[in-house]
Order: sequence, then C-alpha cells, then structure tokens
Amino acid sequence: MLILGIDPGSVKCGFGIVDFEGFPPKIIKVGLIRPKFKDKFHFLDKLKFIYDELNSLLDYFDIVETAVESQFYSKNPQSLMKLTQAKTVVELAMLNRNIPVFEYSPREIKLAITGRGGATKKSVQYMVESIFDVNLKNKTTDISDALAVALCHISRKVNLNTKRNSPRNWREFVQMNPERVISQ
Repeated sequence: MLILGIDPGSVKCGFGIVDFEGFPPKIIKVGLIRPKFKDKFHFLDKLKFIYDELNSLLDYFDIVETAVESQFYSKNPQSLMKLTQAKTVVELAMLNRNIPVFEYSPREIKLAITGRGGATKKSVQYMVESIFDVNLKNKTTDISDALAVALCHISRKVNLNTKRNSPRNWREFVQMNPERVISQ
C-alpha cells in the first residue's frame, strides 16, 4: 500500500512515497517538485508545473492514499494564499484520480512523530531518520516533513484500525473472545 506524503509549497513541494505493507514502513521515493520559473512567469505556470509533476508520479506509482500538511497561520497573507493554492493543486491532482486525500495540521504531525506538538523541525527530521533508518541531513526539511506527513497518516490509520477492532464494553469483549470465557 503506497502512501504519498506531501509538504505543499509554491517554491518547493516536498514529497515522500512510503510503502505501508509491513512494519517498519519503507521509503520508495522522495523528492522536491521545484518550479524553475522566475518572476517573469505567471504564478499559474508554477501551479501547473506542480500539477503536471504530481501526475507524472501518479502515472508511475500506484498511490492508494495521500496525506497533506495543512496550512499554518502566516503573518504574510500573500504567502498563505500561495501556499493554499499549491495545496489545492495537490488535492485536485489526487481527486482527479480518485485518490483519497487526508489533511493534517503541523501540530498533529509533530505530535504523531515526536510525541510533542510543539517540536522543532530538527526533532521531526531526527525521528523520521530513526524510524526509516535513513540519513536525510543532505536533504531539505521539505522532504523530511513530507515523510512525517505520511508517517502521521500511517499512525492514524493504525490507531483507527485498532480502535475499530477493540471492544467498547465487556459484552463485546466476550462476544469477540468466547474462547477466553471460563465456564463453571
């Protein structure tokens, strides 16, 4: 099961494709989608470049689900607007292929990866490197963030599956485990 984690951006869009068939999950591919356009090009050209690059990835890899980092509060409304547009392009590429998109806040991601919602980017990168047993020191934090988003989604998926199979009360426990009941 391939999960695509994305750290959206209009300047650099980090991605990580993770195989979640067993534990630990395995990195299949990481990278940056980096539009090479200068200011003379229209911003929409950057968005189209991101869209086209994502579609190339989707042509090659059988992505089952996508996890995207949501926006954060920004003092610069222009930056927040561009980030929102880049995230929307990512979501549109997935929706056009019927790939479910899950969104997580930076705080949720940090909490899932490090156990602290206010963790630093270095702490997140360290944990991602530890979980995948890989060195990302020469990569940008956009890549480790994208892998962290994928790991956050995997963590949520495992927790949801565990909760779904857990009994809500003793009656359900007995029904699910009749061999554990001692008769007198």
